[in-house]
Amino acid sequence: LNDDGTTTVLDIDKDQKIALEGMVRDGSVVPGETALDISKATITQDRISLPHGKVNVKHTARVPGRSLSATTGTKRFLAVKVIDRNGLQLPDSTAEISDNIFGTGHHNDAVNLKSQLHDCSFGELDVSIDYSEFPAIQNATASLGVLEVEISADLKKDGRGAIRNAVTMAVEKKLDITLPGPFDYVMYLLEGCYGECGWIAYAYVNDWNTVYQGKKYAAVGVQMHELGHNFNLAHSGGIDGNNYTDYTGMMGNPLFEDEIGKMCFNAAKNWQISWYGGVGDESMYKVKVDPQETPLSSFTLVGIGEFDKNTNDKHPVVVKIETGTNKDYFIGFNRAVGPNAQNVEADNEVTIVQVNGGNGLDYGQSYLKAHLLSDEVYTENHFANTGEPLSIKVNSIDLSTEPATAGINIMFGSDLHECRIDSDCFDDGVYCNGEEICDINVGILGGCVSTGNPCQSGRKCIESTQSCATCDEVKIQLTTDNYAGETSWDIKDSAGATIRSGSGYSIGSHVETIPNLQEGTYTFNIYDSWGDGICCLYGEGSYEVTLCGNTLKQGGTFQRSESTQFTIHSSPTSVPTASPIIQSTNSPTSQPTASPTNQPTKTPTTQPTVAPTSQPTA
Repeated sequence: LNDDGTTTVLDIDKDQKIALEGMVRDGSVVPGETALDISKATITQDRISLPHGKVNVKHTARVPGRSLSATTGTKRFLAVKVIDRNGLQLPDSTAEISDNIFGTGHHNDAVNLKSQLHDCSFGELDVSIDYSEFPAIQNATASLGVLEVEISADLKKDGRGAIRNAVTMAVEKKLDITLPGPFDYVMYLLEGCYGECGWIAYAYVNDWNTVYQGKKYAAVGVQMHELGHNFNLAHSGGIDGNNYTDYTGMMGNPLFEDEIGKMCFNAAKNWQISWYGGVGDESMYKVKVDPQETPLSSFTLVGIGEFDKNTNDKHPVVVKIETGTNKDYFIGFNRAVGPNAQNVEADNEVTIVQVNGGNGLDYGQSYLKAHLLSDEVYTENHFANTGEPLSIKVNSIDLSTEPATAGINIMFGSDLHECRIDSDCFDDGVYCNGEEICDINVGILGGCVSTGNPCQSGRKCIESTQSCATCDEVKIQLTTDNYAGETSWDIKDSAGATIRSGSGYSIGSHVETIPNLQEGTYTFNIYDSWGDGICCLYGEGSYEVTLCGNTLKQGGTFQRSESTQFTIHSSPTSVPTASPIIQSTNSPTSQPTASPTNQPTKTPTTQPTVAPTSQPTA
């Protein structure tokens, strides 16, 4: 997207495309903020061709006076009705278009883009079509918020980029501005698509422009979906793994009607967007929990459909489950009332969504993992590569109150064994788990927990002798950058012999455990074959080396290699001397494990190919 609002094709190879998409997912490339180094590129009038090799990016400040993904305050909109050189145009008048988008009264369109943005945000975002500060613009518009332009392009013969560029130039000429000018968001409305089709609409991520073809411009679901991309929100996929089939929020593709559009975003997008008290856990209504630190936790959720009624107890509307990676989980209560009354899937159920990158704060595809009724449980058997299960149980859903609530338990390691007193808990027979006691702060009644490793921090519990000993186990936790194949590591003994190594990783997080190390001095080495480390030019990579839970070294910013030395000491076993740390290790009693209710099976309309870094997103 050029400074003058026109577009140029970015020509990159497959490896560069994969790397850029990975950087968008993990947040190291932010659409609208990150600049691409094209100093060595071949540049023609309509194409930029990068040389093979690494893609170099740098962050730049946003344009003064604009905050592209800011989603609060008053935002000025403009809709543009396009007439091509052969007279092809939408059959709707500009007055009808104005009502369909902004609710200006031509045919009393009650549910429209303006009303839904206001209602979903509970007044935090207002759409303005007041151009009184700009008399020339106001005089040029044909109806409130709608400009009509004639373009030199042919809708039936010219490509998508050429048509969009022609619209941009026509608007700029008619209004004597450089887009976006005084507007926060500009919508181009075409009569139809005749080449490079397969899309109903598309948008530029974290930017100001959306493009629509045909009568679907009037569908509130399409309008909200495309504006969501302008807000830096990515698509929402369903349980089936397809990119658009989450019908619990507008970043899937659930609604295509003009007057049916009372639906907002899913839990992951609600965490990212600044509505409901702020972005992420800066809001008191958005709570983060790390199950590896807090194995058992309970929350009472309120749906965003009744956010305005959540004034007394201030229950959370989103709970984020931290994974230690950029692929976190988000839990919400999908209350089907108010601005969410026409929700398509999982009415009044608890929904669980996972992002595929971005930590829930940046652009990242999300997927619906489950939707649960009361007493149903969703379990990830190998949560965050720990080998341990994480379970989310819905204890209650109460629709009789205002606001309605949903009670949930989050349990790491095992399902919850409920209790009232210590005697309700049984001994699991494992010395190194400590004693089993009842924690009344866990669950609806209380939860059985183990008091945990009875040994001092940094010492190892020996189950066979029921004693504590010097630790001889090293754990390596590695999160790669977007060039995972460049990363390797090894552990060498004092003679320089390699006793363990790792390489050939895929992009993501990996854990390696090296047990039973003999007494002696060792060196851990991590390598990057390119020489730029694993953070932070091409992804947020990191590593941590621990000895029985004690951190020996952590980092990610280095050049070709980084080393740290550690020693395994020899000492006799000893009895426990430290107070235990509570952790969940107890085997549970049986609990309901009902599968989520069946999913809708309707097939969405044909979707466009997504390439958010260099092309618009549908």
